Amino acid sequence: MKRILLLSSAVLLSATTAHASGWQNMHNNVQPYIGAEYVYSRAKQGGLASDFKKNFHSGKADLGMQFFKNWDLEFSYQQTGELKNKSGYEGRDVKNYLSIFALDLYGKYPIMCSNLGMLATAGAAINHANYKGLPDKAFTRVGYRAGLGLQYDMGEHWAARVVGRYSYIGAERLNNLKEVTVGMLYRF
Repeated sequence: MKRILLLSSAVLLSATTAHASGWQNMHNNVQPYIGAEYVYSRAKQGGLASDFKKNFHSGKADLGMQFFKNWDLEFSYQQTGELKNKSGYEGRDVKNYLSIFALDLYGKYPIMCSNLGMLATAGAAINHANYKGLPDKAFTRVGYRAGLGLQYDMGEHWAARVVGRYSYIGAERLNNLKEVTVGMLYRF
């Protein structure tokens, strides 16, 4: 975890120093975008949920704004599919799912060519977990997230990206998520 935070900070700082002149031309670099991503999550669960399935598949919708050439601010919503756990609680089947609202800052640093860039991201998320069939079946918790990835710009409007992310939630039933996202962005 400390390595991810350290690498994310280094890339975010590099993106700032690489294009400091962007502050003067801010109005020329503002560009809104939307995106769609597939997310694979591995959950670290504890308490009554310690024996439940840990691999979630979900979809993620993004709404963002590139406000400098190398900086994006992004709001996203993520919804997992529902997992059915046969082991159950007191002989009952338990179904669980997650929904996540997040606000992330992305820093981009070009590598190899102008179209390929390294990403670092840091942000916060409102994590809602629902465990149908358990007492106190749902909880909502604010957590933090950090990640690294790559983005390839395929022209003026389209981009593809992959990001590995660690999300800390800190609840007994759901401590953290390790995620990999793959998706496309469209800039207006």
